[in-house]
Amino acid sequence: MNEEKDIDNALRAYGERIRFKRRLAKIQAGIDMNAMRQEAENYSSQVESSSQIRMLWQTYRTTLAVAASVALITTFGSIFLYRSYQQGHQQQEQQYSLLSKELQAVKTSQRQLLNDINGRSRGLRINPAQVAGSGFLLTADGYFVTNNHIVREADSVYVQSTKGEIYKARIVYADQAHDVAVLQLCDDSAFRTLPPVPYSFDARPSDLGERVYTLGYPREEIVYGEGYLSSGTGYRGDSTAYQVAIGVNPGNSGGPLLDEKGNVVGMISGKQTTSEGVSFAIKTNYLLQALSSIPSDSLKGLPIRLNRKNTLTELSRKQQIKRMQDYVYQVKVFKHKE
Repeated sequence: MNEEKDIDNALRAYGERIRFKRRLAKIQAGIDMNAMRQEAENYSSQVESSSQIRMLWQTYRTTLAVAASVALITTFGSIFLYRSYQQGHQQQEQQYSLLSKELQAVKTSQRQLLNDINGRSRGLRINPAQVAGSGFLLTADGYFVTNNHIVREADSVYVQSTKGEIYKARIVYADQAHDVAVLQLCDDSAFRTLPPVPYSFDARPSDLGERVYTLGYPREEIVYGEGYLSSGTGYRGDSTAYQVAIGVNPGNSGGPLLDEKGNVVGMISGKQTTSEGVSFAIKTNYLLQALSSIPSDSLKGLPIRLNRKNTLTELSRKQQIKRMQDYVYQVKVFKHKE
């Protein structure tokens, strides 16, 4: 009896092993061994890469830290230098002052300006001048030159002589690059042609130390100033201008700069605010370039003919000034208030 139970148990155990082997075989048949091998290889590579990264970090972490520090210092240093440059550039720009004279209220000058016989007083009272400067005649028939920064964005421009004569001016041409503006007075029927201008225009470079003088309107009457050429270039090495040792003020801008023989060698344009008696003048050569650039239709087909005969050469300075002042005008600019 016991033997039969033992045999029966052995047969059942054998049967269970057979069924287990079959199940294992079925599961194995459903497994993609190639995918498993690839997965195992990938895992092995990742483990190896991680080991290499850890090894590189241990070896070069000091170098990497130094490089990161240098990068940060360089970045912030560049930002600091750029901002310092901007501030320095702004400060340099503030050292140069254009010499237009801002007029925000009616003053004695404007009461004189309004006292003309052509009925202009009513309009000028309503809209008083906002900017003033100087300028001078190029030709006896009414072509006139001043700085572009004086007449820029003007609604109307008037000029006033030393005798109190007032003329309306038309802007013929503006050269922003060289700060030159050419105007015409002969569009105003009140203007009468004058005797030929007594000075000539010298485009040749002037010598360092050459004595020069200017006439202009920093006040409501014409003012004389004298000095010498202190540099062959202007502000920050500008080759289109001279540096001049003459004390000038707002209102002088646009006035002529003449040598001792009465040749126009430049036109006053600005001054250095940080140094007393340092001013700048646009060279006559660039004034002449502006004249040659004027479109013919702006001149109504008639070219501007400059005087080539200088009648000031043999005169004393006092006599030169007396002859000159009738050709130098105060410029007043009017703009509509918003």
